Amino acid sequence: MTDSILTLEDRGTLDPLVAGAKAAGLARARQEGLPVLPGVVLAAAVSRSYLDMGMEMLERHGSGRARIAITSTGLAGDLSAAVARATAAFPFPMVVRSSSILEGSGEWSGAFTSYLDIREGELPKAILGCYASAYTQHTVERFAAAGVRPSSAPMAVLVQPALDPDFGGTARIRGDEVTITGVKGSPAPLVQGWDPGVQARVSDSVVRGDEAIGTLGEELLRRVAGLVLEARDRVGTNSCEWAIQDGTLWLLQVQIFADVDPGDGIEVPDSFTTPAVAQLGRLIRRHPGPLAEELVLPWAVADPSLADISVEPADVDPADAFQHAAEHASTLTAEVWASPKPQASGAARSLLRELRGPEPDTVIRRLAGLRPPDRERAVAVLASLATVRHELVALGAVTDPSLAWHVDAATTQAMLSGQVAPTLRGRIGFDRWDPLNAAIVTAHGASVSGTPVSNGIAFGRMCVVIKPGRAEHFRPRDIVVATHPVPGLAALLFDAAALVTTGGGPAAHLFESARALAIPAVCATRIEDLLGALLDQIDVEWALAVDGSRGSIHGVRW
Repeated sequence: MTDSILTLEDRGTLDPLVAGAKAAGLARARQEGLPVLPGVVLAAAVSRSYLDMGMEMLERHGSGRARIAITSTGLAGDLSAAVARATAAFPFPMVVRSSSILEGSGEWSGAFTSYLDIREGELPKAILGCYASAYTQHTVERFAAAGVRPSSAPMAVLVQPALDPDFGGTARIRGDEVTITGVKGSPAPLVQGWDPGVQARVSDSVVRGDEAIGTLGEELLRRVAGLVLEARDRVGTNSCEWAIQDGTLWLLQVQIFADVDPGDGIEVPDSFTTPAVAQLGRLIRRHPGPLAEELVLPWAVADPSLADISVEPADVDPADAFQHAAEHASTLTAEVWASPKPQASGAARSLLRELRGPEPDTVIRRLAGLRPPDRERAVAVLASLATVRHELVALGAVTDPSLAWHVDAATTQAMLSGQVAPTLRGRIGFDRWDPLNAAIVTAHGASVSGTPVSNGIAFGRMCVVIKPGRAEHFRPRDIVVATHPVPGLAALLFDAAALVTTGGGPAAHLFESARALAIPAVCATRIEDLLGALLDQIDVEWALAVDGSRGSIHGVRW
């Protein structure tokens, strides 16, 4: 073989920088004697000129032209003939699989294309198709969300004989237990998010999961569990894709993924069940982030009914509006706390910090003793801040007025005065009020359960995505609700609060991405039971709390 073409037996293929993460993992497994199909690898370095070409076309003409430029070029030099010679011993059809250096990290699961039924003469086209898959619209969006240029991630290509599996699926080790998800036939629909599959758990040779036993058989489940445990012992993997054909069990992919601590789930203090706390929750979720924490919540917590007030932007200069809001917010805080401004500000900060702490019950009782703010002045402050938030959109600092709450007061003032050039906030990230909001929504919302997929607690606005390409209404820190966990949704996960699907199963690549990004996720939910027939009404706003550890979802009107 040459430096450009290797086999899974070559030592050089063990290097992910040469063979990509997928091929390097399989090379490691095959060289350790595990059942991996033979394979030929076109080294990652070959992809550089094609990815650079695609990047140039992407910047000039968009993703479609980038893909066309790559697929219409042809393999350089005598590579087509060399690949044909290297794979001459393989029967048709063959499988051609992407093997990017990025695929060693779970957030890139399912990002690139593989071709499963390649006939004679189609290998060069399939190889170029793998390179071009770095420039599909959904993958370009994922690169943008991750802050990575597509041309910066070289891609090897793996060619192997194709299987016609009797069964296939995934297996994952957690502690001493192996969780196996499988389907009849190819595992492709399973990992692409369309088929939920059946699931079993195997521990100490005891198999649990009646449906999986009925579909796959107890013997096969034990064999799969034994194989993934052997792979762990030999190559350190804790996850794999597998398939069985004519009684022979094969490893299709081996991976190492970290598990997120399941935590304790959403805890609801006794005091959170009262109507007053429900109203406080509405106030906080409609005024999140640092800007509200500095200029609204210190005085508004004394009258949570202000959450239900609708205000229009004041017709004043935005910089003057900010100054007005800051001055009157300070006055309102002093009145509410019946203290001079510095002491009142300090007391408010302390109370808000304690409200997010482990014992919020005491703080909630203290709120009842505060003096309600002057309502006319309170409305004027909110109107001034509406002006400020709309101006931040006009300046290009945020894409929606609701996101302006997440810009702190000092930065806001600097941008309005021209002291700092506005820069778009591409992500919002975890908000420290999320656990409190999740607990309040759990205390007051209707609930539904599904299958827990990715651990953690989340709170956010529900964002129903009917089709992956129609997500213009998505805002950072929304909870994505979809019918199936398809790869086209992956770009949203980089700043989503959680992922909920009505279909699909835990083995989908998208859920692997969610786990890698520490995004709580639940599948197989009947969310229509929670919200009514709202899955096609994206203009109806709901607040959701998701407990990815327990598989529970709670919802109230936003």
